[in-house]
Amino acid sequence: QMAAELRGLDLTGSGRVPLDKLYSQPTSAAYVFHESTEYLRQIGALDEGSNAKPQVRITNYIMGPSNCIASSSYFSVCCLSECEVLMRELEQKIRAPMASAEQLLALVGNMSSSSVEAPRDLPETLVDKLWAIADRHSGKVPLHARLFAQWMHFVFPSECPYPHAVEDPAVLRPSHWSGERRATATDEERKRCISEFALQPEAALGEPLLSQWDDLEVLLLEDLPLRGHKLFWLLLRHGAMAFAFVSTLLGGLRALVRLPCCGNRAQKEERSVLPVSS
Repeated sequence: QMAAELRGLDLTGSGRVPLDKLYSQPTSAAYVFHESTEYLRQIGALDEGSNAKPQVRITNYIMGPSNCIASSSYFSVCCLSECEVLMRELEQKIRAPMASAEQLLALVGNMSSSSVEAPRDLPETLVDKLWAIADRHSGKVPLHARLFAQWMHFVFPSECPYPHAVEDPAVLRPSHWSGERRATATDEERKRCISEFALQPEAALGEPLLSQWDDLEVLLLEDLPLRGHKLFWLLLRHGAMAFAFVSTLLGGLRALVRLPCCGNRAQKEERSVLPVSS
């Protein structure tokens, strides 16, 4: 319900709501939003990169800690991510940690969501971005990495969160915003924000957001194809493993061979001792 309410405020289909419009919701509305700009900025929900007024990323906001209904030191009960459903569908069809750009374009172009109908042709700029990610990783796109998550955000802006690189992961826990740290803005702060940005232009309908694209890459899985002298390092690694195995095997064989010899020698020396007469 909250997602539907926020998407109703998104007139451009960008997955974003102008901050002043978020704060301007009447008290009689089903949802009234009080989160402070500092809170929104730290959790990655505040988009300040465009030339237009600040905007709130809907999915990042929904998945934020202020919307968790229960939490403890072990777990938090928060809103589900629609992007996980899309990623699960991709994982089931690909069954590998990496895929080619061609395969991903064919699959994603035929995926539907609550706000997207398939099939569809993706914009050429997004197609080029995916091929660039593949070129960066020797022809394959890592599925569990930041750049692909960012690409999915622009393909499904209302379902997939923007992969904001937080400075401190603790800001994503509800307990971080208790005590002196507060996630809510005062009425004065909200009114000041509304008056400051009310006259600024909103993003144009259909305005591309790829100007905010960030080439920072973060890999969740480091087991990727080796670059450069990958054959040399692969042979060296397997050679070292083989050497260690052979050394251990030979050491064990030597131990087995020596035991009988030592035992026979001891028995021989014991039999060769002559009795000494007193």
